[in-house]
Order: sequence, then structure tokens, then C-alpha cells
Amino acid sequence: MDNLIENNASEVPFSFILSELIESNLKQRPEKMKTFNNLCGAIGIDLKDIEAAVTLFFQGGRLKIEQGIVGKPDLVIRTDSDKVVGLNSITIKFGLPYYFDEAGMAVLKQLISGELKVEGMLAHPVKLTRLTKIMSVM
Repeated sequence: MDNLIENNASEVPFSFILSELIESNLKQRPEKMKTFNNLCGAIGIDLKDIEAAVTLFFQGGRLKIEQGIVGKPDLVIRTDSDKVVGLNSITIKFGLPYYFDEAGMAVLKQLISGELKVEGMLAHPVKLTRLTKIMSVM
């Protein structure tokens, strides 16, 4: 587990929450390691309420976190900090996010209302699914 995650966004406190969440999930659920190893690309997370943003660079078994939205990420998640944390409670069934329980329905409502925006989700559904899988505590 050592050196899987390099956090270069130390000025963004939320980066430590993300780093610890992902590392903890990988330790507690070793089966998520395969998904982590298969995730490649850049994913931005822009948290409007706390005026913070990070870009996650997944490189096949490694993650580098940079401050701000860097370059042109494959996906950009724009929402408030509490809603990003809510993504962690999505259940995974048969290897896919399950949106038909309370947590999943809450995320769907946020997407429909615009409280949660995921730019690139139609172009990169596999990346979004893999991110959801490694971030989910379920």
C-alpha cells in the first residue's frame, strides 16, 4: 500500500480526506485493488462551497493528487463537499454502482437537480464507474 498515493495538494485540506478515504477503502476491501489498478486518467473534483478543487491522476495502480483543476480532465465532478462525501455511500452490486436504494436515489436526484454535475460522464462511463467503486465504502 505504501506510495500508491502521492498528495501534491497539501494546501487543499479536502485532498487529505480523499487520499485517506481511497487508501482506507483499498486496505479494507482488497478486491477494490483490481479496479484501482485498472483506472487510468484524470478526474477533477471542484467543490464550490469550500472553494477548493483537486485533480486526481490515476496511473494504473498509482494516484497523484494535484491542487486545482489541472489540464483537461476526463471527468470533472462539480458539487458541494457534503455531496461528494455522499458518493461514498453508493452500494456496488455485480460490479456496478447501484442507484435503486436510498443512497443511489439521492445521487440521482442531485444529478437531475444540477446540485451534482459530472462533466464527461457520458464520454467516460467506465472511468466514472471505477472511481465510484474505489471511493464507495460499501
